[in-house]
Amino acid sequence: MAKKGSNAPLIIKKVKKVANAAHHGGAWKVAYADFVTAMMSFFLLLWLLNVTTDIQKRGIADYFEPPSRPSRRAEREACWAASPWANRARRT
Repeated sequence: MAKKGSNAPLIIKKVKKVANAAHHGGAWKVAYADFVTAMMSFFLLLWLLNVTTDIQKRGIADYFEPPSRPSRRAEREACWAASPWANRARRT
């Protein structure tokens, strides 16, 4: 610091802030929100597995099971019956 009575000039630096500056670095918030959502759904699933009975679990599993479809053999037989080669085999 300058002593009293010295003739050293006082330097003041003024810094202007830019009002429309681009903001960077917010992507971590999105990743964190995705992580928190995944953890919340995981713990909700664990809680539901603990609370439900076996009958309720079977009902939930049946709801998400795809509709039944014919067996592979029935599919092959239906395809063979519709093919032109099946008609040839019947004639001979």
